[in-house]
Amino acid sequence: MTQPSTYPQAAQAFRRFFGELRDTYLERETLFTQIELALLCREHVLVVGPPGTAKSAIASSVLGRILDEKTGGPSLFSKQIAESTVQTDLIGPVDFKVLTETGRTEYITDDGMLGAVHAFLDEVFDGRDMLLRSILNVLHERELKHGRRVTSGRIECAIMTSNRYLSEVLARSPELLLAFADRLSFIAFVPKSFARRASRAAMLHRFMHGSRPDLRAALTLQQLDLLQESVTKVKVSSQILEGVELLADGLERSLSAQVAKLPDYVPTKYFSQRSVVKAMWALKAAVVRDQIYHRPDRQLEATIDDLESLRWFFLLGGPPAAEAEALLKVAVDPRERAQLEIVRLEQRTFDEALAKVRNELVSGVEREAGSLNAAEDVGAAEALSRNFQPGMASVTAQRLLVKLVPGPRHQDNRAPLLGAARGLVTAVEQRLARGMVPLQGDASGAPAGVGGQERGGLQLLSAFKDVLELCRSVPELRSQLAPMCEATARLLEQMLEMIALSAEGVEFEDGLKIEGLVGLADNLEEEISQVSSLSGLLSEGAPSAMERLRVADMAVRRRVVASLRRRAAAAFQAPRPARRDPFEALAADSRRLTQLEQSLQSLDPSQPGLKQELLQPLGMAYARQVLSTTPFERIEQYARAVQTVAENLRQEGLSPESVLHECREAMENRLIEHARSMSRDVASPPPAPSAVVNGDAYAFYRNTFSVRAPDGELAALLGLDSQLAFARQASAASFLSDNVRQAVAQAELAFAHTRIKYLRSWLTQLLTALLPELEALKGRTEAERAFERLVKSRFPLLALKEGELVRLRGVLGTLGAMQGELGEAARKLAQQLRGIDEDFGRFSKRVLELRSAS
Repeated sequence: MTQPSTYPQAAQAFRRFFGELRDTYLERETLFTQIELALLCREHVLVVGPPGTAKSAIASSVLGRILDEKTGGPSLFSKQIAESTVQTDLIGPVDFKVLTETGRTEYITDDGMLGAVHAFLDEVFDGRDMLLRSILNVLHERELKHGRRVTSGRIECAIMTSNRYLSEVLARSPELLLAFADRLSFIAFVPKSFARRASRAAMLHRFMHGSRPDLRAALTLQQLDLLQESVTKVKVSSQILEGVELLADGLERSLSAQVAKLPDYVPTKYFSQRSVVKAMWALKAAVVRDQIYHRPDRQLEATIDDLESLRWFFLLGGPPAAEAEALLKVAVDPRERAQLEIVRLEQRTFDEALAKVRNELVSGVEREAGSLNAAEDVGAAEALSRNFQPGMASVTAQRLLVKLVPGPRHQDNRAPLLGAARGLVTAVEQRLARGMVPLQGDASGAPAGVGGQERGGLQLLSAFKDVLELCRSVPELRSQLAPMCEATARLLEQMLEMIALSAEGVEFEDGLKIEGLVGLADNLEEEISQVSSLSGLLSEGAPSAMERLRVADMAVRRRVVASLRRRAAAAFQAPRPARRDPFEALAADSRRLTQLEQSLQSLDPSQPGLKQELLQPLGMAYARQVLSTTPFERIEQYARAVQTVAENLRQEGLSPESVLHECREAMENRLIEHARSMSRDVASPPPAPSAVVNGDAYAFYRNTFSVRAPDGELAALLGLDSQLAFARQASAASFLSDNVRQAVAQAELAFAHTRIKYLRSWLTQLLTALLPELEALKGRTEAERAFERLVKSRFPLLALKEGELVRLRGVLGTLGAMQGELGEAARKLAQQLRGIDEDFGRFSKRVLELRSAS
């Protein structure tokens, strides 16, 4: 087994490997430089040019000879692309075992280009556009996505070749060329001819003597891994990063200007955010390459001079300027000339852009210092040490954090910013050492916030939070993070205690209204949350304080809520002026209590029920007032009032069961009083003989009895009792007591008795004194006279058309269903009513029969 290579051995092998290739393939220095950079930074290369320019031979000679020490062979996937090439030819065949067993389509990627470290794709533009885009995505992402499965690949570097000019690709598919330019780091053009006569002579000499390339130098994947690892270690300062950005921006502007001048020109590189990131890796690879070839002792850190190497990344690779001029003189093919013109144009534009970037970077220190304006931050820190203002401290900390992370591009500009940051930290440490100032309310009597002056506590917390974040994020300040966290934790404990005391002090403020309690609860919750949020930043610098603050947070929340609940209870128990509408008063109180309870729930969800607790007596007072004062003439009207009260209570979140149960006595008293008013004595003298026949008895009955008849009151009472069934006690059969039902039934029965007595007297006089006896009615003439008297008396109108007897029968039916003496009395009255109905029925039936007889 061979011993693992060292970095110097790997560098030497790399030099020999490519030196041998340069000696073999003449005037291909730029192409080999781009391939070297691509191998070092694990990127891909596209090589275009006319046939017969050794593109494929070079690709095979490079990738086919980088061997794996474990296997002794290359890790290379090669494929010549044609129009018939399909995706499985490149990513691997379908795994038919998985397909037949599960129905899922999976690929054997080890047999495709993802399974190899290197890939050579010849005549890449001969494939279909969709296939080429698929190739680009796989090469760029180094993985294959199919369904929910993602397969990572080994592929590091692919070389793609094409006999087409870029102008041909552009004419065929501009979007495809754009996709290549965005995803590939290096694009090279190999011209048809040699620029130097000696190169052609050497080629012909080799041909005449039958010489073949004798490539013996070895390079292994493992040696390449060592060099690639060095690429990852290259440092790129902020200044050089700025240079990369300036160079990319300048090139893009300059090349875009050339497009306006030369309509057929399209820049080789697409300037995207992705290309700028890739440029940084190309720069790192160039640093390692320079160390390999020219300066073995150089530090792995990019310099301004290394920006020169980015021409092979940003531009179309081709012959140097002098060789390009020579080739243009002999080029005949217009496509060849156009491609060489592009190479010359881009090289010249790059040189101009690079010169500007160099000048800007030299003067960049002063320019950046001016934009950073560190003097402003230094002045703010000094002012804070004299007079600490939380708002200014927050603004200064946020401003310094933006300037210091990731930091200035020029290291010299970091020192004054660090000085300002250290001054700010010192000012905050001094403020922390002072502790909490005493709380003071404002002139209106509203409690102050933590910190001593209204909402100043929140600003103070924000200032501490911003400065802690500054210490945590800036490496030079991290040593001060732990003591800052400890001091902050002590102050937060004081803050929490003062928040609790401020809430408990509210109990001694008589003038504070419920609306003020809601605002206070919201403010205190915000302050406690700010304290909790700030305590979460202490885990890194003071982990032991985290648990103390967590316990203190919970205790303070309980104390605050308990105090505000007691103050709210006192406010609602105090006498208040009565409102015109009882429900409006209840609804207003409900809204205020809802807001207060929501605020208290935010503080401490473990203490619910404030609204129910305080609104219950208010709901009781509302229900008593309505049910005790609402006027009504019928029980049905009172039932509607009861239903409205229950619905309003539910609407405001109260349970009507307990409220109505407490109001039960008041409701029964109202109903009993109503029954008494119904049962007042009504004069019921028997009708005079003249009144019996001329209709005055009918008028008396209608005006005296029908208008005041309490028919259906017992039924309405039973309906009300059924309506209140939800509020009755579990052991009770009904909500209302028997006394109420007895009183209403007695009043309705007495009124029915008076009416039946009057009807009996009226009908008896009519049948015995004013009409012939039933047996005496013989002929039609007598029947006509009897019929006329009946109609004139209007008794048939009352009994038949107006249904008075039917109504009385219904009343007595409900009353007769009761148990006891009342039910018995109602059933006896029902018998009397049947007697009236039968007597009238027999006589009227006989009269009608005789009238209709022929």
